[in-house]
Parts: sequence; C-alpha cells; structure tokens
Amino acid sequence: MKRERRSAVGGRRSAVGGRRSAVGRATLVCGAVLALAVAPLAGQDTIPMDTTRIPTGVRLGLIYETAYRPRLAVKPFGGDVGGGALADAVYRIVRRDLDYSDRFDMLLDLPVALREGQGIRDYAAWNELDLVYLVTGAVQEAEGGFELRLTLHDVVYSTIREMAAFALPPVDDPDFRLAVHAAADEVVRWAIGQPGYAASRILFSVERADGTGQIMMVDSDGENLRNVLEADQPLYSPAWSPDGSMMAYVPRGPEGWRLEERDMRTGRIRILGDESSLYLTPTYSPDGTKMAFAMWIGSGAELYEYDVERYCCLRRLSRRPRIDMSPSYSPDGTRIAFMSDRLIQPHIFIMPARGGEATTLSPFVYGESGFYTSPDWSPTNSYVAFHGRSKGGRFQVMVADARRPGATVQQLTSEGRNEDPSWAPDGRHIVFSGVRAGGVGLYVIDSVTGRIRSLVLGARYRMPDWSERLSDAATLAARP
Repeated sequence: MKRERRSAVGGRRSAVGGRRSAVGRATLVCGAVLALAVAPLAGQDTIPMDTTRIPTGVRLGLIYETAYRPRLAVKPFGGDVGGGALADAVYRIVRRDLDYSDRFDMLLDLPVALREGQGIRDYAAWNELDLVYLVTGAVQEAEGGFELRLTLHDVVYSTIREMAAFALPPVDDPDFRLAVHAAADEVVRWAIGQPGYAASRILFSVERADGTGQIMMVDSDGENLRNVLEADQPLYSPAWSPDGSMMAYVPRGPEGWRLEERDMRTGRIRILGDESSLYLTPTYSPDGTKMAFAMWIGSGAELYEYDVERYCCLRRLSRRPRIDMSPSYSPDGTRIAFMSDRLIQPHIFIMPARGGEATTLSPFVYGESGFYTSPDWSPTNSYVAFHGRSKGGRFQVMVADARRPGATVQQLTSEGRNEDPSWAPDGRHIVFSGVRAGGVGLYVIDSVTGRIRSLVLGARYRMPDWSERLSDAATLAARP
C-alpha cells in the first residue's frame, strides 16, 4: 500500500538570499591584544549535567526545533565509455553533499538488487525502503568536458520530480569538484526549495611554530585542501569578498599589522591604507563595495570603513578609548556586529553600519565575568554567531538573535575548546576552530540538528571564513 505523502519542506525559515559578509575572525589577534587565557580541554560533546558551568543568560541547545527530514537515497551513477570511469567518483561527491546538507534522512546502504539494477522499473521496491526521494544520475563525455545528468524521483507518487543536465569541466580543471557540488546543491533546491551550500569553500589561517604564516583553502566537504598564500610572517583574518574573487587578510610584520587584498584569480596583492598603521579583522560589506576593519589608534582600537570599489575614503565608525574590533555586516548591510571591551571584558555589540549608538547583544550581568568575541552575522537572517567563555573556562560556539538583544543565547557546543565561528551560505551550518576529542582542526556544526563533523584536522587551523556559493546551476548551463 502506498504511504501517505509527507511534506518534504519542514517548518524551518527560509535560508535563501542575502550576500554574506566574509569576516576575518581574529582570536589570535584578540589574544595578542587582549591577552587571552586558555584553559585545559576535555572529552566528548555531550549535554553537561552540571549546568552551573553555563554562563548566566546562556542555554545549551540548538537554534530551531529539528524539522522533518524526508528520506532520500542516491543510486550509483552510470556512464558512457568516457564518463563511466568518473561516474563512481561523481556519485560519491553528490551523495556526500546531500548527506552533509542535513536536509534528508539519508539511506546510505542500498540493497544489492536495487543498487546494481538498471534503471527504475518499479517504484514499489523503492517505496518499501520508506523513501520519499531517489536520486539517479549518469556521467557522459561532452564537448570541453563532461555532462552530469541528474534526476530526482518522487518515490511516493512514482514519478520524476525534476531532471536536468549539468556541464562539467575537464577533470584536471581546479573547479571540477566545485561544478559537481553546484549540481548537488540544485538537487537540494529541487527537493526542499532552497539550495545546498556544497559549492562553497573555507579560507583559514595556519599557526606555525617558526613564526611564518600560511593561509589555506578547502572545499565545504573537507576535500581539495590546498595552499593559498605563504609568508615569512604570521597571516591573520582571511576574509572572502562576496563574489569570491578577492581575499583580505592581515600580515603581521615587524612594524605592525598591515591590511592587504589578494586577487584569488591572478594572485596580485594590493596593500590597503597606510603600511605603518596597525590593522585588524577585515570584512567585506554584503555588496562588496566596502570593507570594515579595526585600526589601532593610541591605546585602543576603533572601527573604520574603507571604499574598496574606489580604493579610497577611510571613514571612522566608532570612537572609544578602549578596543572595538571584529566587525561583521548584517545581510542587508545596514548594521554591524562587533566585539568591544567597553564593558571592561569583551562583549558583542550591534550598531548602525554608518556608526552610532551600540546595543549589547551578548549576555551581560553586572558583577559577573563575561568573555565573548569573534562575531559573524548569518548571511540569511538575524542570528550572530560568536564564541564565549563558559564557567569552566573553555570557549564554546554561541548564537544570539540580533532582533532580541538581552534574550537568552544558545550555546551550540560543550566539549573541548571551540572558537572563531563562520556561517555557511545556507545560514544554518557553522565552521569553527576546535580542539576536541576528535582531534585538532576545523569542524562544522548544523545549528538545527546539532550534528558535528570534522572538516580538516591535524594542526591549529584558525580564523576560518566561509565563502558564499561560488557556483550554481545557472553557471553550469543546466538544461531540461
């Protein structure tokens, strides 16, 4: 008997729209400026029984109630003589992307008869697996590269919901995997109405004991790890421009922290501002025309905005005798979240993007200690992620709603030390730097389900910044 059809969308907010600000988190820089103390670390990520370790105004939990996730399977892809050798690799990328989207209840272990059978002759057998959706595909040689044809089957109604062909570049093209990710993102959109985040990348800084610096990049699934920039001095706060064409960062030289911008296509580097000044934590505005950052003035740091479209016109945003840094724009560019020690210890504030009165966002209780820094505003909504110190002394990833200053903050992590959060383009997943039982490196958490996965491990990777989607179905010349 056919099952009653269920909604495949669920009750979550939309995760579409809004170009994100690429924030250069700077816990290392904050450490140099604010002399952070780091506590020992502990075991698995679990809900602690001792809630006294949670700061006042913070609740351990997720942002949303977990929504219904339709069950989905991906059948191994076929291919012609030229594409057959690639079919399995492409299949594995697409299946993993759909799994990592956290939008589906993935059926990863298919019965042999269904996994190896040709075509979809009978939906009844797939329906017996309690599937809502089935994805099939094929890889074929095409002019200039390959063609990936994907089909989303509605198993409940025994019909094809969507079908399209995507042009893929040659295998040795550096953007081959990105094109496959973009196709997988389109399958997510077919199923739930909102694209996935797979066609994106993460920049991050690498700590080196010899004092040299390195910025690296990795795909959203933790693959394709590669070097972007190396220098004889530390490199801090890598930040994507909204279109992914530029990267801002801060090299620490003998005379201070410079502000530089690198063309991601040509490698050309431009020094912004005065080389003798001390710059911190750059971030681009959502439209890519402005850059906000902190500049050390006298005995403190103030926020400034620079016109990167015209490469001129420095404008001061804050005037404080202490430290304001780590700016992050709201999706519409009208507000900025930032860290300030104007309450003696670091807290997260919000103010108009052109400067003005600031409102405290992180929990503040008079007479109690607090330590919150490295804010990153979601690219799709009003949530601001940052890390804060728990009562046990360890840093944890937290999220606050900018619409509700003073409301309870959600603490998403509890095990180990977790810092420098950055939102994915879906406004749902967050990458962070972690020292955890699973290893030292970068991790990704789904703020809806709480699922945590490792991204890249093996070193103190810091200050990650997640790009916007760098490719989509339209760029792949999708055809019906």
